[in-house]
Amino acid sequence: MTIHTVTLEVTANVPKTVLFALLSDHAKLGRFFNAKYSLIRSGKPEINGIGAIREVIQGPFTYQEQVIDFKENEHIHYQITQGAPVNEHGGWIKFKSINATQSKIHYHITFSPKIKGTGWLIKLQIQNFLKQALANVIQHSEDMWNSTTTVNAYSRNTTLKKDIPTKARIK
Repeated sequence: MTIHTVTLEVTANVPKTVLFALLSDHAKLGRFFNAKYSLIRSGKPEINGIGAIREVIQGPFTYQEQVIDFKENEHIHYQITQGAPVNEHGGWIKFKSINATQSKIHYHITFSPKIKGTGWLIKLQIQNFLKQALANVIQHSEDMWNSTTTVNAYSRNTTLKKDIPTKARIK
């Protein structure tokens, strides 16, 4: 069967650590993706790390994804192990810093369809699914970052807004 690829790259105005934290928390991915996620096996040594298996319920499909490579704040590599209408599915999510408060997510998926001639349709569905999910991640991360942090103009330290008197906040 033909191998299909989907590659998306998006930029967010938050540090890559924020994006990584959101996309590596398997149990909470449903808030961004139009699917239900649950962690059915913990990874080692990190709960969401190598060996972690998450179950995904998306429309009529229930499938499992397993993390096969994981480096905190750098990348997540997973594969679908059962239940999807595709073979040889691999997903790579890479996180890159542009500067201290801006990052990129590079999301790359390869797959081959189980049924010949359906690859174009599956690719279209994956692209739309990921575009919406990544837009949700970016919106959530930027809202969260902008509402919980501020920068002290004198020391360049990041501080929680609740720790600074209202009149002293810098916007």
